[in-house]
Amino acid sequence: MNPYEVDIDKLQESKEVKDEKELLKLKLVSAFLKATSSMSSEEIISLTGLHKSDLSRLRSMSVKRFTIDKIVGLLDDLGFSTKIDVERKEAS
Repeated sequence: MNPYEVDIDKLQESKEVKDEKELLKLKLVSAFLKATSSMSSEEIISLTGLHKSDLSRLRSMSVKRFTIDKIVGLLDDLGFSTKIDVERKEAS
């Protein structure tokens, strides 16, 4: 259940997010939201151990207090694996 009626598939990367770590967090949270879109809050909390306020923060894409490791762990708690591609940066 997606109480905010956000079409997660239509989310786009913000041009204002320059930090690659922050962008990775947002992508992971987007995957979390997509994975939980048909679940109730109680079900998510039961599976992940999240507090209601933290679930609300994730749903509003407020990722400042979450580490990449924590978000990957939440996805793992839901039964998902995470893959990350690493590429060399282009010379500027």
